[in-house]
Amino acid sequence: MRARTIAAILATVVASPALAQAQAAMGPAQTIEAVAASKTGEVEGVFEFVVASGGAGGFSAYLNSAADYRDPGNLTIELHSTARNALKDKLGGHAEDVLVGKRVRVKGIARRVPVGSHFQTRIAVDSIDQIQILG
Repeated sequence: MRARTIAAILATVVASPALAQAQAAMGPAQTIEAVAASKTGEVEGVFEFVVASGGAGGFSAYLNSAADYRDPGNLTIELHSTARNALKDKLGGHAEDVLVGKRVRVKGIARRVPVGSHFQTRIAVDSIDQIQILG
């Protein structure tokens, strides 16, 4: 009985590459490709990159993987006000300034969203628990 249970678990893991992939952090190119290939236009997971640029607008701040947020290869973390304020308290400054050049890991849902005349892949962050500063 025990051998069949172990075999069933192994078969599920081997047959489910999405499950194995969800455990590893995806970089910008991999994330953008996965979102584009998704039937729902979104991918849940863990994402990681070095912040190349940042900005703010309205109540949100943005951390970009590319120097130009309009770059088709850019992945953006959108920090909503609660997370933005909590990070400001933790970091002693605005995340969009302090985190440039730092590696970050974020858990959430990556989505393709329209931004002006182009599309961008974004991960919305509502809680400071979703983001990790790796250095």
